Amino acid sequence: MKKTIPFYFIIFFTCNVFAQKTKVYSNIHEALNNKDSVYILNLSEQKLLTLPRSVAKFKNLETINLSRNKLLKFPKRLRKNKKLKEINLNFNKISEVKICAYQYKKIEKLSIVDNRLQHLPPALLRLPKLRNLNLAKNKITVIPNDINRLKRIEVLIFYQNKIEYIPSNFYKLSTLKEFDFYYNKLHKIDSQLANLKNLERIFLSFNKLNDMPEQLCELNKLKFLYLQDNNLNALPLCINNLDSLERLDIQGNQFMYFPTEVMQLPKLVELDVSNNKLSVLPDELLNMPKLELLMLRDNPLLFEGTNTSTNMKVLKELEKKKVVVKYAKE
Repeated sequence: MKKTIPFYFIIFFTCNVFAQKTKVYSNIHEALNNKDSVYILNLSEQKLLTLPRSVAKFKNLETINLSRNKLLKFPKRLRKNKKLKEINLNFNKISEVKICAYQYKKIEKLSIVDNRLQHLPPALLRLPKLRNLNLAKNKITVIPNDINRLKRIEVLIFYQNKIEYIPSNFYKLSTLKEFDFYYNKLHKIDSQLANLKNLERIFLSFNKLNDMPEQLCELNKLKFLYLQDNNLNALPLCINNLDSLERLDIQGNQFMYFPTEVMQLPKLVELDVSNNKLSVLPDELLNMPKLELLMLRDNPLLFEGTNTSTNMKVLKELEKKKVVVKYAKE
């Protein structure tokens, strides 16, 4: 007669394994007493200049946090942790990353925020499973043209660097879901943007963009579009084709007229048009079925002069529809 494993035993075993995998060890000595159970290791804020040799003993290590230390280089000793998937090196003093990519075959997420990188390390482009790369707050000026070697990348963050140009091969990253170029020096987004069919989130605020390409309208999966503080005075007329768009931020630009095509977006929940040169609130705002939040701050002519009464009527109707409207400084 075949024996069956009791259901309660399966549940107990599953929960025990899950508990082991989610436990965070922050004391190296405690971790060494449970070597085979260490999946997550947090060694942040420990004034480390180098990685302790003992870390190599954690054969099941999947996630390590080394942020806010004093590391000058990428810790090569991590190559011995063959199951490592996620590395956090934020807020160190790293200026170079010289590694053999084949020794880090399982790395999926790598964050080197607020360090001293002046270029995108070539070795990172050879990490075969890298999905999420965050290089925010460095001094990177150029994106290499072979960026398309990141065959599985989904999230690329270059927030607050010094990038002026996006190379053509960037637009071949077909798996990309999010890119962030906040606080850079971009003047142009190429029409090849249309190739990034899986994009869901675009962050391009605080650059020097004068326009966006018509091909933006082909990104049917796009949900978030942030274009704050550029030099825009119009959007592509076809932007109403973005049926999935939920959040749009165009504050701090040069819009003199409310972009009517935006009011045809069926799923738009949040719209920020603050700090432009708008003078009229169009009635079409009342026809936006999903709108919940409308930001109008620092458009002084909206509530001054000849259009004041008309605009106030629209404003009151929006509030009746339970739309939160913010139009005055708080």
